[in-house]
Amino acid sequence: MDVTISIPPDIEGKLVERAKSSGYATEDYITQLIVKDISRKSLRDIFAPVREEIAASGISEDELDALLVEARDEAFQERMARGE
Repeated sequence: MDVTISIPPDIEGKLVERAKSSGYATEDYITQLIVKDISRKSLRDIFAPVREEIAASGISEDELDALLVEARDEAFQERMARGE
């Protein structure tokens, strides 16, 4: 696929610099950036299994909130005990 985009001159200069310092032609560098971005999972995708498990558990939002607050407080207390 061929795509044409307009890039402000100051950004274009930085893009060309980054490509060169990474050992890529500018077009290849841009392709790598796009591939990297597309390959990343969104937070929605990452947390989908967690949301499904919570829904299947039947736990209420208030119960879940209480569990998360309790876990956060326990982690805080552990860090304080270690002197962090």
